[in-house]
Amino acid sequence: MSEVTTNVDTKKPKTVALDELLPRLGHPGKFQTVTFLLLALNYFSVCFNHVCMAFYGSTPTHQCQDNVIETGNTTILGVTYGKCKTSYILGNGQNTTITCKSNPNGMWAYTPYTDRETTITMEWDLVCDDIYLGKLATTIYFLGVMTGGLVFGHIGDFFGRKWTMLVCLYVPVAIGIGIYFVTTFTAFAVLRFFQGVFIQGLQTSTFALVMELAVRDYRGLAGAVFECYWGTGVLLLAGIAYFIQTWRYIQLAISLPPILLVFYICWVPESPRWLIMKGRFDDAEAVVKRIAKFNKLPYPADIMDAIRKEGVVTKDKSQKQFTALDLMKTRITRNRTFLLFFLWFTTSIGYYGLTFQITSLAGNKYLNFFIGAMVEMVAYVGVIYIIKKFGRRKPLAFYFLLGGACCILAGVIPFAGTGEDISKASTSFAIIGRFGMGGVFSVIVLYTSELYPTVIRSIGMGCCFFLTRVGGLLAPQILLLGDYTHKSVPIIFFGVLAVIGGFATLVLPETLGRKLPDTIEDAESMQSKNLTMDVDEVENPSNGKSAKEKYQSVNQGFNEDTHM
Repeated sequence: MSEVTTNVDTKKPKTVALDELLPRLGHPGKFQTVTFLLLALNYFSVCFNHVCMAFYGSTPTHQCQDNVIETGNTTILGVTYGKCKTSYILGNGQNTTITCKSNPNGMWAYTPYTDRETTITMEWDLVCDDIYLGKLATTIYFLGVMTGGLVFGHIGDFFGRKWTMLVCLYVPVAIGIGIYFVTTFTAFAVLRFFQGVFIQGLQTSTFALVMELAVRDYRGLAGAVFECYWGTGVLLLAGIAYFIQTWRYIQLAISLPPILLVFYICWVPESPRWLIMKGRFDDAEAVVKRIAKFNKLPYPADIMDAIRKEGVVTKDKSQKQFTALDLMKTRITRNRTFLLFFLWFTTSIGYYGLTFQITSLAGNKYLNFFIGAMVEMVAYVGVIYIIKKFGRRKPLAFYFLLGGACCILAGVIPFAGTGEDISKASTSFAIIGRFGMGGVFSVIVLYTSELYPTVIRSIGMGCCFFLTRVGGLLAPQILLLGDYTHKSVPIIFFGVLAVIGGFATLVLPETLGRKLPDTIEDAESMQSKNLTMDVDEVENPSNGKSAKEKYQSVNQGFNEDTHM
């Protein structure tokens, strides 16, 4: 991508006052910290609903049997059980083979982990000819998630982050209760679709709100801690599934907790940055006064006055309604968007493919899932420190390459032979691959939010989530392909995509230490060579200048407060 030298409109004001506002309200401030820790709880609902099909749709050991033959007085001389067909040698000399799907007396006998374990597979017999329906339910859910990312991205930019988030937090409670009462697979799939729509709206609006409340120094930490909440959610789900095991009760356990967060209505503020960009200065002042009062800091009247003066010039621009088309209008933004779409797709298909597959690996599915969740959590915690030292771009590329290489190895090893050692080695590499993809997820959300400007951030994030969910809805079908070809095919496919994504990441600019861009011109200026400072320069200053001095000299054209 080439440098930006002529596309920036120098007549448009630089939002200097807006950049100085958040640090004056606390660094980060008690109000912002408490609000962040509360909003991060939303990720539990997102995680639970995204991942629960790993347990709902799991298929226990099962065999086909004829209920009349086995409970009647007929003498059975021999029987060969199969998953879909069973052959009987009867005492009268007759041989008969029954197929459970077509035989009115046929039934499947399941061997669950415990007597109380139930899944939708067991309840609606989603095996044999109907085996695809379990994975189809997951695909339908992610189709809803994909739709929600696109729809609520626009709604969040139009109606605001707060009220979009609240609607998407409470509506899924009612839908989740409805899922508990369903009696047919069709009703389950339909409700799960709408659950996906609102759950994605919750994730998109929550992250946008948090990023716009956070000061620049803590954006990286906020994004990483968010992923730690996700990792905690995966661990909690493993515990909930293990101790409850009945899918309907698990559904209630993951659906009802948001009721406890009803106080969000009064506590959570609207994004001051969004209000200002929309020209709603009185509402923005009310939020700023509230934050300053809670943090026991003076109201920054000088900053708000400067923002109002800038607003006189930016009023017409702020009234412009941006759409997804604005992601494609300029070459730099368009190229960056297409690349991010691919990276998010690769992240999703790899992460969810491994997550749903892990309960099918050899061994105790609950233990396998828990171990996978633990290594994922390690990745999330490590990212908190890694992105501060190495930035966003290099860690993202590293995690892609690590996850991809391990997935390829996990898929290739089974071709070397059979046996317990081979299975353990393949499972181990698959778990390490999940570590890599967890690291990717922990970086890419933050990185994308810093690459897109305020005016299209929610739209850009929503569209990226939309493309991510293409990967999410295809992942179960790729796994289904393994049922018809070889079990290694899906994981090798995930690995190859991740390796490509790792190398592709290196063409993006670094965002460590930069102000959050507000306009498209601000975002594209990061692509300019003289404005892009490699993270090595931040950590390893040379030529007699400190990293801070270098950064200030590079960015002095923006007249911004630099916090390193």
